[in-house]
Amino acid sequence: MTTVAASRPRPRGLLGLGLVIASAFCYSMLSIFGKFALALRLPLLPLLATRFALGAVILWAWVLMAAESRRAVGRVHRTRVLGLLAWGVVGFSGQSVLFFLALERIPASLTEVLLYTCPAFLALMLWGITRRRPKGSRLLAIALALLGTWLCAGPIDGVVDTHGAALATLSGFWYAAFLIWMHRLTPGIPGAVSGAYIITGAALAFSTASLVHGGGFLVPRGVREWGSVLGIVLSATVFGLVLFVAGLKRVGPQTASVLSTFEPLGTLLLAAIFLGEKLDGVQWAGAALIIGAAFVLASTSEMDERVGPADARLPTQAETAGDS
Repeated sequence: MTTVAASRPRPRGLLGLGLVIASAFCYSMLSIFGKFALALRLPLLPLLATRFALGAVILWAWVLMAAESRRAVGRVHRTRVLGLLAWGVVGFSGQSVLFFLALERIPASLTEVLLYTCPAFLALMLWGITRRRPKGSRLLAIALALLGTWLCAGPIDGVVDTHGAALATLSGFWYAAFLIWMHRLTPGIPGAVSGAYIITGAALAFSTASLVHGGGFLVPRGVREWGSVLGIVLSATVFGLVLFVAGLKRVGPQTASVLSTFEPLGTLLLAAIFLGEKLDGVQWAGAALIIGAAFVLASTSEMDERVGPADARLPTQAETAGDS
């Protein structure tokens, strides 16, 4: 029998809850700063090249300053290093391109919500791979997420932009597909180390693409441009990861996955405050279905299905294997 004293949350657990929620809100800022950057007409390829190059420099500085992370770097097999770099080049870069292309066409809040179809797509993919039929609650959550996607793809300010909605949904699908690959690469590797390799891979992909197309790296010219670029780099690429890894150590993968559903909620709130975005009633209903489905899928996931949320998150099982 559990006593009252034993059932109270410990301060360490409360700190972990706060860290993961703070991480979710950091990630939710990506859409906001992305909208600011696009409004300033910053070119997309140089913007993404600069984002990931700066992010890689900061993350490697963090890794090299921590003795545990430095030791972990030396223990990672070359094959897994190449796999993590390749994941950044293909998986993360592809998802980022789709996300920002959608962000150019539809509101930040809608882009983020449709990205969160990722858990539903992941559950469907795992069903096909493992041949194990999901529980009834998970099947219902998948169906509700798909219904929510259809509702969210309706008219925006009287205009139907199915292309933008499709790009955002494809972003979630793309990330889900490559999370399965990353799930096999990261066990035993601390989150900061695997994150640094992944971000480096994305930096290599976008830097090469931008240089080939003659864009190179972005050199901000004013305060607003610097604010947009540094906001993208620090919020989602650096602080979001740092806080998530720190919180994950304290609360574990299941709780961290559930709390990460604060990310789209944060975007909805911030987009309303800073961008003046307003979804209509049907789209709010669709958003509620998608976020609710993500919550159910995270809270009912099996151990071999626990992977992090979209955009820059790491598989949660890998963190506990390396950092517990």
